[in-house]
Amino acid sequence: MLTLQKLLKAKQGKSFEEFALALRKRESSNNYDAVNAYGYLGAYQFGMARLCDLGFTERKEGTTGYSNSIFQWKTGYSKEYFLNHPDFQDKVFKEHCISLIGQIERKFSQYLGTQVGGIKITLSGLVAGAHLGGIGGVDVFLRGISDCSDALGTRISNYIEKFGGYNV
Repeated sequence: MLTLQKLLKAKQGKSFEEFALALRKRESSNNYDAVNAYGYLGAYQFGMARLCDLGFTERKEGTTGYSNSIFQWKTGYSKEYFLNHPDFQDKVFKEHCISLIGQIERKFSQYLGTQVGGIKITLSGLVAGAHLGGIGGVDVFLRGISDCSDALGTRISNYIEKFGGYNV
C-alpha cells in the first residue's frame, strides 16, 4: 500500500543526501579517507584547486596552473584533518554544490529540462558533471563541442546522465 509519506517522497524525487551518497559511492566507494593516485582527497575526491576556490587551500607563492602540488592548506586545515573528519568533508561538499548550483543557474538555465546528446539535462546532473569536469567541461558538453573526461576516462555525459533527477 502506498503511504502518504512514500507518495510525497516519490513526488519530490531523490534527496540531496541520496545524491551525496551516490556520488561518494562512485568517487571513492564511500571512503572518507581515500586518496587516489592523482592526489584527489576524501569521499568526494576533491582536488586542491577546488578546495582553494572554496577557501581551504591557497596557491603557493610564485606558482601557476592547477596541479595539486602547487597548493597548500590554509592555517587550521591539513590533509590529515580533511581525511579524518567526514562531517567536514560533507560540509565542504555542500558548499561546493551550492557554489556550482549558482553558476549553473546563471550560465546554463536554458538547458534545464532539455536533452543534449540524448541525455536529459537536470540540475543535479549538471552539478555532478561540473564536479567531475568543472563548469568549463559542462559548458563545452552542453554546446556540443566536446564530452570531456577525467584522467580515468569517465566522461562528463556519464555523470550528467547517472546523477540526473536528484533534488539538489
